[in-house]
Formats: sequence, C-alpha cells, structure tokens
Amino acid sequence: MPVTLTNIGIQSVDITLAESVEVSAKIEAKPLLDKSGRFADGAAFDPTSDFSLKGRGDLPAGLAVGTDGGSDVGGLFAGGVTLISSVKEMEKNDDWNAWECSGQNFPNAS
Repeated sequence: MPVTLTNIGIQSVDITLAESVEVSAKIEAKPLLDKSGRFADGAAFDPTSDFSLKGRGDLPAGLAVGTDGGSDVGGLFAGGVTLISSVKEMEKNDDWNAWECSGQNFPNAS
C-alpha cells in the first residue's frame, strides 16, 4: 500500500524562514452571582488571539508595527482585525539575522 507523506513544518504563515509560531486565544468573562453569592450565569465577550512569530534571515517586508503584516500572517486567522504590536530584529557576526514579532487578532472587529 502506498504511503502518503504529510508536510512537516509551519503551515499557518507564508513566511519561508519562520522558525516558530505561537497562538493563544482568550476571552473576557463576566459571571452573574445570585443573592447567595453563588454562580448563576455567565457571559463571555471580547475574544482575542495573541500571536508571536520567530524567524531567521531578513525581516519579511510586510511585518511592521501598527500593520496587519500583509499576507504573511494572513493564514493564522479567519477574519477580524490583526495588529502587529512589536517587532524585533537581531544581528550577530557569526550567525544569520533573526527577527521576532508579536501582536493580536480581534475576530469581531472590522
């Protein structure tokens, strides 16, 4: 029987030299307590996703603070507004350039 090989590596971003991608999702929660102080109900609102990317080589052209990163990080989220809040570039004499960026996605924003 033939074997189908699965691609190994990062598949969620279009950045060739990405070394790692981390994404975490969170929400704000508001509990409603009854007169005895017990949990009666709750609501979740303001979902957000935090992300960080690390890579080698030159910083990809679309990754800039205050932008959505262009198509480079487009595969991480299905919609909403994505903002890059931090970009860091590193250089060493005996190694490849390195870079990091992080930001947030607000899926309910337009």
